Parts: sequence; C-alpha cells; structure tokens
Amino acid sequence: MASAKEIPPGGEGKIEATLRTGARGGKTSKTITVTTNDPAQKTIQLKISAEVQIALALEPYLINFGRFKKDEIPVRYVSVIGDDKDSTKILSAEPKDKNIKVEINHKGFENNKDNRIKISVLPNMKVGQFRDVIAVTTDHKTSKNLNISVFGEVVGDIMVSPRSFSFGYFERGKAPEKIVTLKANPPATFKVLKAESTAPEVLVEKVTVKEGSEYQIKARIKDDFDKDFLRGNIVITTDNTEQPTIEIMYFGRVQKAQATTPGPQGTSISVPAMTSVPPSP
Repeated sequence: MASAKEIPPGGEGKIEATLRTGARGGKTSKTITVTTNDPAQKTIQLKISAEVQIALALEPYLINFGRFKKDEIPVRYVSVIGDDKDSTKILSAEPKDKNIKVEINHKGFENNKDNRIKISVLPNMKVGQFRDVIAVTTDHKTSKNLNISVFGEVVGDIMVSPRSFSFGYFERGKAPEKIVTLKANPPATFKVLKAESTAPEVLVEKVTVKEGSEYQIKARIKDDFDKDFLRGNIVITTDNTEQPTIEIMYFGRVQKAQATTPGPQGTSISVPAMTSVPPSP
C-alpha cells in the first residue's frame, strides 16, 4: 500500500508490503511492480526478501500415498519442525475417513523423535482415488490447529488410465477422440460388459486389445453437437466383483468463432473469443 497517490517533484513516499509466508521457512523473496505516470520509467520492480523462522509446523503437510494394491498397508510419517517443536505437545490428530489410521507418539517413530505422527491406509479403503484431511491440535500458544492433506489411489484388479479427461477447446464437428485404457492387475482377469456415456452427445466404443486383460474405451463427440459446454461420465460395467462399475469424468467446451473488427483501409482483424474451461473437480 502506497503512502500517497501522488508524490510531488523532489518528494518521497513509502510503500508498505505484507509478506505471507504460509507454512514454509527459509529464504523467500517476492517482487512488487509499481506503475507510475513517469514516461521515462513507467514501471519499477521492487524485490523484497526475508529469512522466515518457523515456530511450529508439520512436514510434510501434503502426503501422496501414490498408487498401491488393495492388500497393501502403506505408511507415512509426519515430523514436527520449528523452534518450538521440543516444547510443544500434539494433543490429537483426527482423520475424517475411518479407513485412514493416525497414531501419535511423543517419543517419535522409527527412532526419530521428530516423527510424531504415523499415518496408514487400512485394507478396507475402497478401490479408487481417495482424499482426506487430518486435523491436528497442539498445545502451542499460536499454532493450535494444523492440517495434513493426504491422497492416493487404491489399485484393484483393474487399472484405469486416465481417471478423467478433457476434450479441451474444440471446433464443432472436429472434437478429438479420447481413449481410456483398462488393464488387469495380474494375476486377475476381467471382461468389460458395456460402456455408456451419461451425456447422449458423446459416443463410446469398446475395443478389446487382449481378451480378459486389456480393453480400450474410445470416446468422441457427435458432429451435430449444438451446445457450448459438455460435461458427463463414461460408465463402464465389468464382470469384476470388486470393481463392477467404473466411472470416468469428462468435460470440454466449444471454441467460439473469432470476432471480426474493422481494420485500416477496409481490412478486418480477427480477434479470438476468450472462454474458460472449469477445472476437474
């Protein structure tokens, strides 16, 4: 924030800046761009830097379990870091999902006194992607509530790629074809019984790559699609008892026609229309 909108010749002003450090410590820097009406120096770059000291934090606070088989029990550890780590006690650590187990040990796990939180995924976690937030409470005077985000994917008898896809921006009648691949996780075998789209504008086709172990689902948009935006799911039915139904989300948007504006001496200039595609949930 500037101390004044206008600074007289020979005068001076101040710019107040606040640096939000988040949970990360160490050296950090940010750049501030100042715009002026000085024709000789219309913009000025100001760089601020700091050495951030952490009082208390959890590391890591984002945990990716990756992909693992259903019969596996992956384990991850979270350390307490910061200047006040030795004087702070963790009071609780609670997940929302009952299939995620969280343990606290004030003396630490695996011969590491800072590894005070142990997180494991239980065998009852359903096949597919999962995401959860673990709420941690401490007796620290300022950092009483901390969060750990965990995510991953339990792989069953059928491996699916991708789990969702986008048709992107496309011209009417020229939308790209997309392919979803399903593979058996040995020694399992399976069959794809049918594949359907929840949006009637999307046509799907099942292709058998290798009977019992690999299939492809091809998806394309009908040439007569007359809407601006598309969203839906491909619902795949299999004979596998663990994964009888698999859903793949998709979306896309029609590329709007370019707008034409008058140019010099009777010419025209084409300006592409700007739209946005919402992110995958």
